[in-house]
Amino acid sequence: MKIRFILTIIAVISSFYKCPAQYDDKKVLMTVAGRDVEAGEFVRMYRKSFDPSYKTGIKEYLDQFIAFKLKVAEALEKGYDTTKAFHDELSGYRRQLARSYLTDPGIREDLLAKAGERYSMEVSASHIFFSCRTDASPEDTLKAWKKALETRERIMNGEPFEKVAMEVSDDRSVRINGGNIGYFTVFQMVRPFEDTAFTLPPGSVSMPVRTSYGYHIIRVNNKRPAKGKIRVAHIMKAIPQGSDEQNVIKAETEINDIYSRLKAGESFSRLAAELSDHKESAKKGGEMNWFGTGEIISDFAEPAFALKDTGDFTKPVRTPYGFHIIKLLERKPLAPWAEIKPIFEARINQSDIDALGKRSFISKLKKEYGFSINQEIRDWFVKNADSSIMSGKARFYSGKIPEGNIFTFACRSFTAKDFASFLENRPARYNSKNPGYYIDSSIDAASSEEIEKYEDSVLENKYPDFRYLMAEFHDGILLFDISSEKIWNRIQDDTAGLRNYYMSNRGKFLSLKSIEGRLYTFTDKSGKKRLASAFRKFGNLPDCDERMQKAFNTAKDTLLRISEGKWSAGNDPDIDALPWTPGIHHFVRGGFPSVMRIEKVNEPVSLTFNEVQAEVISGYQDWLTDNWVKQLKEKYYVKVDSAVYEEVRKELADD
Repeated sequence: MKIRFILTIIAVISSFYKCPAQYDDKKVLMTVAGRDVEAGEFVRMYRKSFDPSYKTGIKEYLDQFIAFKLKVAEALEKGYDTTKAFHDELSGYRRQLARSYLTDPGIREDLLAKAGERYSMEVSASHIFFSCRTDASPEDTLKAWKKALETRERIMNGEPFEKVAMEVSDDRSVRINGGNIGYFTVFQMVRPFEDTAFTLPPGSVSMPVRTSYGYHIIRVNNKRPAKGKIRVAHIMKAIPQGSDEQNVIKAETEINDIYSRLKAGESFSRLAAELSDHKESAKKGGEMNWFGTGEIISDFAEPAFALKDTGDFTKPVRTPYGFHIIKLLERKPLAPWAEIKPIFEARINQSDIDALGKRSFISKLKKEYGFSINQEIRDWFVKNADSSIMSGKARFYSGKIPEGNIFTFACRSFTAKDFASFLENRPARYNSKNPGYYIDSSIDAASSEEIEKYEDSVLENKYPDFRYLMAEFHDGILLFDISSEKIWNRIQDDTAGLRNYYMSNRGKFLSLKSIEGRLYTFTDKSGKKRLASAFRKFGNLPDCDERMQKAFNTAKDTLLRISEGKWSAGNDPDIDALPWTPGIHHFVRGGFPSVMRIEKVNEPVSLTFNEVQAEVISGYQDWLTDNWVKQLKEKYYVKVDSAVYEEVRKELADD
């Protein structure tokens, strides 16, 4: 029950109704047990409760709202809000809610929009890589950038891309692929690399592109529509790294022999199980999991995707791992974006793209809060940060740390001593020789942490929606806990109370009035007179039903339907409209001529406790709640500001 109750509150986050207020939502609408309730809280909760099929009147909802606040007041008086369990639960909800306020949601939506545009495309690219760590010194960074620029000039002047890549690229796989990384699609490369590759037309060569690994010169080889996913089986003869020519020839001879046996009609799965060196797939007859472009090496994927028909297999294919024969088992086209979008959303949530949204968010807050760095103190830390400090083996001497703030924002400050302490407590992870990068990145980390903590502390004041939702979480938890004690737990244990309530209210738990008899329905809408005539003729005979069926029904058609049963009030409006007295009644039911022979009328009688236990529990709960609310109204003072209420009423009357 509690899970459903809290989920109802959490659902508010996604369905919250927002509308420009025509009133002051911070005005106090009411005071309940000494606690002020803002008009905005009442309006939001009223709008959330809106049900198109049943719109609660404002006055009726006001009474319900006051009852809710009275229960919360009782919980507060009894100290429910002082327990560790309460604080832990409320803090958990706040952390969950705050996440959506402490990031830049636009970044996430922009990335999804790009993914939606790109997911149906695959790009083939080559690159030349120049290693340059993010913490490299300015001199080393400039050197890598110049080398990348000079390399691009060589390519633009006509030198073959592959030849230049083999000579200068720091990517160790260049010896195997000449810089060609094959086809890939969205979210398979680091962001700057992907953005460049998807933006450039085929045949173009990029300017140096900076990633966290270094600089890249990217050439787009081709673009094509996405091929979806395939499932294949393969037989592999491995070539271990460092194998000599003799081992290569041996593996090639063995794979060619297997290929000949397959061409002669031998079973692919049996040969895979017996002869493949890829033991994991060999156990399953060579079968592999589904994969798409970029999810497996290009040397394997391209010949696999080139297979046209299920059951076809390739000639022996060479990859860096050995020789393969690949058989197509299944193919499925690219799924529609609406279907695949949740997968990309999950990838965003699980990747460092969240950090991108966080950086954008912090950057905006820095502008909003007038963030500034004291350059003089920053330079002191750079000058005094040696390798032992950057590796965490030493700390700054406190007596020499300058006075003053290293950065300020929103009338807040972070002193030089605070920063030194931050560096001491930060995990040692720098082996860099660049103190400028070490200090600047540490200032960025410390300021981001402090600004986020500050922003988190002002969410209630800055965002009315957040404030009201947290108030609902707060009151909702208290309401659940005290209702459990006062009502729900009592009902479970108070069997005597349930029995007494049943005995005192037996008149409320009655069976429905009902009739018993036989119903005759003629499915010819124009046959009213014919049915009445036949019933006058046969109605009083002992074999009435047999004669009626013989008169109306043939081997091909069953025009007359006869049913015997019991009909309760409220189940059928046409039958409800009949005089409920024993005898014959002619009427139209569902548009068809009908006759009801009422043989017995059953008046309502008291039902047994077991028959109506669920209704008794519900009624007893309402009775306990009503009595409890009456007691609370006597115990606590409630005052509604009539002027503010009138403003609220006018605001809600327009909904």
